[in-house]
Amino acid sequence: MITVEEKGNTPESNTTVVNECGYPETGKVMLVRRISRLVFLLAVLGTGILAVALFIYGFIVTLASLAHAVTQPSMELEAMKEVMAISIEIIDLFLVATVFYIISLGFYELFISKAPLPGWLKICDLDDLKDKLLGLVVIALAVLFLGEALTWTGAADILGYGLGTAATIIAISLYFWAKH
Repeated sequence: MITVEEKGNTPESNTTVVNECGYPETGKVMLVRRISRLVFLLAVLGTGILAVALFIYGFIVTLASLAHAVTQPSMELEAMKEVMAISIEIIDLFLVATVFYIISLGFYELFISKAPLPGWLKICDLDDLKDKLLGLVVIALAVLFLGEALTWTGAADILGYGLGTAATIIAISLYFWAKH
């Protein structure tokens, strides 16, 4: 937020515009601010469009999967595993879309203007954005591992995959624990 300080009798000659940190706003600073907002507007639009496209694609895949399951029902174990695996992949797709949506909102909120967001989605600084994204990463990793476990045939090394996933989730959890 920009404030105005008056330092004399004539506001035209003695008005100094200062930024949130108390530093004077010069023409160069204001130009950099405008250019920065434009650059981040591109990032907001790009990640927002990508999020919407992923949500639409996920919805279309969901409809196609439901249509396939209804028109060609099967009680075989492999067919049921395939339906569960596709469902988990769809959930993962929606989680990735959510990540891009939150990044878009976060960039807008941090670098362009405040947005009327619900309290759980308020982003005041980069740490807030990081926290929200890391929470989604933990969920996405768990969903990915669940998908691997459901489709595991015994050929691949699921233990190594599980340990890597667990180590990443533990590291993120320790980060949250140390931070709070």
